[in-house]
Amino acid sequence: MDRQKQNTKVILLIGIAVIFCYFFSEAVLRQFVLYRAGSQSINLSSILGKLPPGLRDEVTRRITIAELKDDLKAAKTTGEKIRISINLAMTISPEELQKRYAEIIDEYPKQPESQPAYTNFLMAPKTALKSISVERYQGFMKILNKEQKFWAWSSGLYKLKTLKISNKEQMEFLLPLLNIKPQGREYQQIYMELSELAFEEKNQDVELKAKKLSDICEKIPYFDEVLEKRAKAIAIAKARKLAKAKKLAAAKAAKLAKEKNKSTKRDK
Repeated sequence: MDRQKQNTKVILLIGIAVIFCYFFSEAVLRQFVLYRAGSQSINLSSILGKLPPGLRDEVTRRITIAELKDDLKAAKTTGEKIRISINLAMTISPEELQKRYAEIIDEYPKQPESQPAYTNFLMAPKTALKSISVERYQGFMKILNKEQKFWAWSSGLYKLKTLKISNKEQMEFLLPLLNIKPQGREYQQIYMELSELAFEEKNQDVELKAKKLSDICEKIPYFDEVLEKRAKAIAIAKARKLAKAKKLAAAKAAKLAKEKNKSTKRDK
């Protein structure tokens, strides 16, 4: 009973401290996040649930910031540091994220995990902290593995679309893909996009090459095992549905033939 009263008192104190920390630094809040009452962990979510929505969201954000800072200190590899620092900056503010992206390009220009920063500044206006040309972006992609390359191509194309870059420039961005053997079925969508862009630009040569590569993608597996299993399941379901349809059609044809045969005999 005494232990229960003690824990209740601690929770109450932490609840007060959480509100207090809303007005001060997340460094103080971190101490309460890590606090343990004897052998039992304090359920911080139950405390937050009692706060007003606006206050709860801000305190949760500060808790996340505190935890990410701890994770960043504990990170052992450069890749981990980059990923965590991006999440941290994203949690702090949009402005902080843009600043961090620019720092990442300067500090880690040849690190695969820097790809989100490169994509963010791809063909950015002069008013941005950085602006990455298509040539530099494509040069950076050379250090990526096959799966990372796919995501760089797809996210790069999406970025150009959000900037409302012309169809011609989007097509030119994707042209190097015509000389690259696709290594995953995920590329099919990109080749289809390239084919459509070429059609709109009346470039039949590019359109036909992109279609051919799209057909090749149809015959190769996905990078993602989940997608691969899903595709196989869909293919099996389609095959069964087709077999059932053929069986029903054959039965219907046999029935019609039988009825026709009976009718012919009656006429005779």
